Amino acid sequence: MPDETKYIGGPKSDETKAISSRNSITHGLTARKWINENEQQLFDTTVKALMVDFIPETYIEKMLITKIAECSVRLMRIQKVEDAMFDLASSEANSLIEAVKSIDNNSDRLIPAVQDTITSTWKFDLPSYVKKMQMLIELEEQKFDIISDWSYVENNMPVNTDYICKASVAMNLIIKDFMVREVNQSYFIDVRVSFLGYNESKRDDALTIDEIFKDSHEISSTSLQEYFKNLKIRIINDLQVQTVLRDSTERIQLLKDAAIPDTQKLSLIQRYRTADERQFSKTLGELLELQKRRKESN
Repeated sequence: MPDETKYIGGPKSDETKAISSRNSITHGLTARKWINENEQQLFDTTVKALMVDFIPETYIEKMLITKIAECSVRLMRIQKVEDAMFDLASSEANSLIEAVKSIDNNSDRLIPAVQDTITSTWKFDLPSYVKKMQMLIELEEQKFDIISDWSYVENNMPVNTDYICKASVAMNLIIKDFMVREVNQSYFIDVRVSFLGYNESKRDDALTIDEIFKDSHEISSTSLQEYFKNLKIRIINDLQVQTVLRDSTERIQLLKDAAIPDTQKLSLIQRYRTADERQFSKTLGELLELQKRRKESN
């Protein structure tokens, strides 16, 4: 007949006992044994202080005092864990990249542009920012499907016309070629640098104004509409990047101040705290009731 006792009562060998004892400290919050020397010292100090406060006379009173001390140490541990979680969240928020994502619904879309400005030592420029805002306002007032030809652009979009002309001169391209080049570029390159000025000195191969405008009236309505739709997107993106760079220090500080840990982890911490607080309150109540009865019986 098999010995049924070997299946009950927990682990029997030294090895399985050791494994079992470690199970309780897999997660520090539920450790029966103190996870470091500081906690052990804190527990010992708390027990001594409680002994002085309550002057227990029975074993059960001393046991309840020990339990109260255990709850106290665990509550302090929980507070340290929570503080560390907030510090970690704040540290992770201390990043220009996080500031970029925060203005774009946590998207990574603007990150390459900001990284590009960092490597090129680009700085916020107010006149350029204002100019781009004027361009954007003008573009937002347009219905792109009615842009018919270059004459329409010159007559109805003076700010954008000025940009295109100056940028074409700076790049020594006719307007038609400049537009094609811009449409094929990334969203952040030309708009950002186009207002930094251009060399007024004559180049040997510099195009004349007449050459710059050559064939501009032959640009199709489809090409113009595509160009200005593209330009609007690029300006919006560029202004967002400039806003991040302009307000990066303040924005990063706001992110740090508002940073919170992972919701699930924070909820877990709160559950552990609630359980320990209830245990603390229950045990303290039991101790006070025992001492009250003892004093009444004496």
